[in-house]
Amino acid sequence: MGAMKILGTALSGLVLSGSLAFGFLATPAGAQERSVKVWFGRENFIPDDRFETFRAEYPDIAVEFEVIRLEDVNAQLILAMRSGNAPDIVQIHSRDVEQLAINKVVKDFTHQIEAFKERFPETYGQLAPLAWEGASDSKGNIYGAALFAQSIYLTYRTDWLEEVGITPPLETTDRVLEAARKIAASGDDRLGFSLIGCCHSTVWELPLFLSMGGQVVDGVPQIDSEAGIEWIKFYQTLLNDGSAHSDTPSWDSGQMRAAFIGERAGMMNEGEHIYVEVHKQMPYGEGKWAFEALPTRPGQTEPQVQSGFAFPFIVTTANEDEEAALLVIEYLARPAFAKQVAIRYQPTTNAAVAEDPEYLAAKPWAGDIVPIASNLISLPTHPTRVIQIYEVLKNLRSAMVSNPGGDPAEIAAEFQQKLNEAAGM
Repeated sequence: MGAMKILGTALSGLVLSGSLAFGFLATPAGAQERSVKVWFGRENFIPDDRFETFRAEYPDIAVEFEVIRLEDVNAQLILAMRSGNAPDIVQIHSRDVEQLAINKVVKDFTHQIEAFKERFPETYGQLAPLAWEGASDSKGNIYGAALFAQSIYLTYRTDWLEEVGITPPLETTDRVLEAARKIAASGDDRLGFSLIGCCHSTVWELPLFLSMGGQVVDGVPQIDSEAGIEWIKFYQTLLNDGSAHSDTPSWDSGQMRAAFIGERAGMMNEGEHIYVEVHKQMPYGEGKWAFEALPTRPGQTEPQVQSGFAFPFIVTTANEDEEAALLVIEYLARPAFAKQVAIRYQPTTNAAVAEDPEYLAAKPWAGDIVPIASNLISLPTHPTRVIQIYEVLKNLRSAMVSNPGGDPAEIAAEFQQKLNEAAGM
């Protein structure tokens, strides 16, 4: 299917016969076996035991799994549905739940979540509300579970801020801009702020827009507003002041991150999962870097909003064994397995992990992030036109960083019209 494929099979209680072929183990003739096929969005989401423990607990259920990248999964899923080779469970971006539900690609699993609550009360009780919100549509129907979720935080070099006489928290965009200017002017070819300029979804920009008081109405960001204009001006000012790299319009997420991790930039907006790499270069305990909630705009009267985006495991309409799908989701939700992913990659919605000594030792910043992450709201999206809207927002981001001399009010008005058209308004 043109995607990196990692096949694994969790089989137990079986007499091995024949040879291993295409990731499947041959089974005795006449054996009655249930099966579940799972698509993971990244290899890092796969449990370390590759379902060995599940195999021991449920010897009659085979789990086949592979990696279909989150960027490719929607198109691959549609093709698989048409060919009759779709997975039972697929990991997607939460923004796509409703559109897939409308197209009857995923299954309303609400009744099985009730069974989850009754059969596995301990695991269920550990999951934060975002686990269900991130796997739901606007009507409250639940299609699976969002076991991992992310947010974007203002991340900075505390030692560099100290050098230029600025004490965190920064809290507002004017303070961020001041800090960026001073860091860039401090010498050693330092960048004040590292920005992404192209190529990727706008999950970096929309959380800042919401934090600055931006509103999303019926899934459409209202950028032709005071908040939207200030949001555009923020990116423009970073370029105009020389705080961001002149090549920012062509920078992808890797280049943005490399500037900070490589100790060339003083600030960036980034997700907690990247802190694993930051920590390798600059151990958190040394106190050289820290983070805080995304900033608000000066004089803002709207509350600061910290939004998150989840990566839910969703049950598809190809699934014929709902109990087996439920058992796989419960297995992945357990703290023992959620912790493995949370240590090496994305934070989990299983609250028990946040208090786990092994997790806290691996991620010493985890305790400091809890007060911010505990109040996450799901990033609001349009139910049916999210892809079109995100494409407009990507073009808006490009305009913000490649045309820093443009009138921000005119840019806001131009792209508001494009957003409205993309939403079919």
